Amino acid sequence: MRVLLVNPMQEGLVSKRGRIYNRTWPPIDLATTAAVLREHGIEVAVLDANALRLEPRAAAERARGFDQVFITSTSLDRWQCPHLDLEPFLENARALRDVAAELYVMGSHGTVRPSELLELTGARAVLRGEPERTVLEVALRRPLSAIAGVTWKSADGIAHNQDVQPVKLDDLPPAALDLLAMERYSYEVMGGHFTLFEMARGCAAECTFCLLKAYGAGVRRKSVSKLVREIEIAVMLHGVRTAYFIDLEFTVLRDQVLELCDRLIEKDFEFEWCCQTRFDLIDDELLDRMRRAKCTLIHFGVEAGSDEVLARTGKGIDMSSIRAGMARVKKHGIRTACFFMIGFPESAEKDMTDIMDFARELEPDYPLFHIAAPYPGTKLYEQVMSDPASRFSDASLFPEAVEARLTLPELRAMTRKAYISYYARPGYVLGRVMIGDWRAMLHGARLFWSFVSA
Repeated sequence: MRVLLVNPMQEGLVSKRGRIYNRTWPPIDLATTAAVLREHGIEVAVLDANALRLEPRAAAERARGFDQVFITSTSLDRWQCPHLDLEPFLENARALRDVAAELYVMGSHGTVRPSELLELTGARAVLRGEPERTVLEVALRRPLSAIAGVTWKSADGIAHNQDVQPVKLDDLPPAALDLLAMERYSYEVMGGHFTLFEMARGCAAECTFCLLKAYGAGVRRKSVSKLVREIEIAVMLHGVRTAYFIDLEFTVLRDQVLELCDRLIEKDFEFEWCCQTRFDLIDDELLDRMRRAKCTLIHFGVEAGSDEVLARTGKGIDMSSIRAGMARVKKHGIRTACFFMIGFPESAEKDMTDIMDFARELEPDYPLFHIAAPYPGTKLYEQVMSDPASRFSDASLFPEAVEARLTLPELRAMTRKAYISYYARPGYVLGRVMIGDWRAMLHGARLFWSFVSA
């Protein structure tokens, strides 16, 4: 049995539809799935066509000779916010279908739209939710009818098996980084020799816009000893020097983060890292420990510029908590990347003005302004479905935006204005020059231009 796991190439630095930045990040879930298969004696390879910049036909040629080919529409860093333009993925899937004995599809898109993805790709089955256990059972040749998390064509039509149970993270082996193109991964604000780690899966919050179907319910943690061993392997064997802990709310496991930081301080690896969390889940002790453990950047979801809009998002945080949290982070010398969103059903022009004002008040190192995407499977999507005053911007499986008071062209113009008004300020440019990180400045300028010109 020879199995190939494929991460398809995405077109362009920034997708025009949804303006999603197509970073070259490792498909860490595919590498973990590959490690699971190897534990069971299955010959497996990972083809990261995105990192290798392989067009669909070139990727398909490399798939010849494999018994089973699995292609993901979203690797782990995109489970929560998948691409809105399905065409690059579908082109890859069609090319692979022409050469693969058996083609299987996985990722967030198929998790929430399994019947449609099955028809669009012509795959033998769609694997919903987390891939590791389901891919293994398919590779072991168990009947599709007996495998949880599978949507497939039976004699009676399309069948949706019961959902797969969330995997225990400590049961997973370290990701097979030796199967990835490790020399090609980077994060423009962290540097090269880059990878992803996860300490937990899932989220405790109930934001209206978050797509969490691929994670299952609740939050599952990985033991610190196992995580530290994975970091050690990555640093010592694969030359990793920078990383992103891709957990949705990294510091919700406060005691675990403190323990991890103590271990990293003790190990003193040549290794810097970043994470994502909430402003109301940090404190001085935690930030001090994280900084000493070489955390240099934290991502935060701010989302809005008023308490009224924040309340509607279900985020469960207010502006005073955000202000207090930002002050703490700056005191400890950790850089910040903040996400802002516009385009909720009730959004008006004033909401964008509020966001730009709040962004300038907070002064994050890297603000990102996005249009809220109504992903199927989210409360935002259901809200639009039930609200006659709002509509989807298009009739695709994954609409780009919600139109109510504002149209999609207006929303695009507002986000473009937000980028220009923040990043083109003389004070911001001078601040970057004073820091003197020219490499980061060049990457930032390229990203800025890609966003405003998309």
